[in-house]
Amino acid sequence: MTRMKKQALNLILSLMSGLSMTGLAVAQEIPESFTPVRPQGMGGAFTAVANDENAVWTNPAGLARGRKPRSRASVDLIKAPNIIIGANSASRDFIQGVNRNSGASDLSQVADQADELSDKPFWATTAIFPLIMFDAGGSPSIAGVYSNTTIQSVVDNDNPDLAKTSAISDLGAVYGMAFTDKTHSFSFGLIGRYVARYAYEDKIPLSDLKNGKQLQTRIKDGSNRSTGVAVDTGMMWTVADFWFPTVGLSILNAPTGCKEDYLNPFSKKREKVCGTVFKGSFENPEAISTVDPTDVRLGLSITPRFSSKLAARIALDLHHLPVTIGDAHYGLDGIEPIKQLHAGIELFVGNPLERSPFTIAMGVSQGYFTFGTTVQIGLVSLEFSTYGRDISSTSSPKEDRRMLFGVSMDF
Repeated sequence: MTRMKKQALNLILSLMSGLSMTGLAVAQEIPESFTPVRPQGMGGAFTAVANDENAVWTNPAGLARGRKPRSRASVDLIKAPNIIIGANSASRDFIQGVNRNSGASDLSQVADQADELSDKPFWATTAIFPLIMFDAGGSPSIAGVYSNTTIQSVVDNDNPDLAKTSAISDLGAVYGMAFTDKTHSFSFGLIGRYVARYAYEDKIPLSDLKNGKQLQTRIKDGSNRSTGVAVDTGMMWTVADFWFPTVGLSILNAPTGCKEDYLNPFSKKREKVCGTVFKGSFENPEAISTVDPTDVRLGLSITPRFSSKLAARIALDLHHLPVTIGDAHYGLDGIEPIKQLHAGIELFVGNPLERSPFTIAMGVSQGYFTFGTTVQIGLVSLEFSTYGRDISSTSSPKEDRRMLFGVSMDF
């Protein structure tokens, strides 16, 4: 794992220096440790839908829904390399806006464009998640490793001599199991994740963006290096066979620890926040990424059939439901209700109890429209989704339109 950690840090440094700019980690964006493609297409409303490998990131109980009900195969799925790449629509404008003046003797021209560039942030992500889904003593199980790196950048509108910067890279291993009753109507899942995290969250002088070596040194010296063990759990209950009405509940980053005096970016208060607490060497102990707060999700779904070959999944979710017991906060208080609401519909062909070779989805996530599609062509699996996130640091929303693309071989 040590070698993987070094590779992650090198990836961050090469991406950052290659861009010749950086920045972001705005307070109003809800932190996300991993962004799967298919769920985003239907607005992230996957808590009562989870029926494939994305159950790892949405509801572990869905591991029991990802295999054929009467299958006796010991291995259900091998998925590799399972690559995800993503970018936002404003990245090109932001890069050009900063690099256009990279040869200037001073940075006044960049500062003059701060108002414009603050509306055109940079965002990019790369991930890989090879995995195997198999039967372990009659229980559907999953094992895999993953790497996920996300970089966000924006010129600080209040101080145009600085660029807000966030570069977070996770390397981890996943193992999970699900349990179901004889009718497969009720299932429960549990997942454990080991995470090694490199994270840089701070402001960089624009002058450093003109010097690749200075930029690399600043990122390397200022990064937090930490590890954590995350536990995710969830349940799903299909109430009836007609239209498969399903209730889902998941607790992601179940509380394995708490951090005192954590600065909640939404309530603007210092609180005792519980979830997955990372431990290690911290150059910036105030960074948001030192804790992955508990995320309680509740979902409802139905699956109406339009014909023998065409059906739909309609889902509604609430995410980041805060729970407070005494002075301990399980989740983040202060998140606006519109950011907690997720809804979507996915049209698909085939048996509702099996993986579909083709889906089209759309929905609403955190107040913004989403769209996605998945296609299975032989052994090749292709996924695409687009969604929006509010990146404003004020009360006025500011949409950042993002796109994800996934490709894998399924065996």
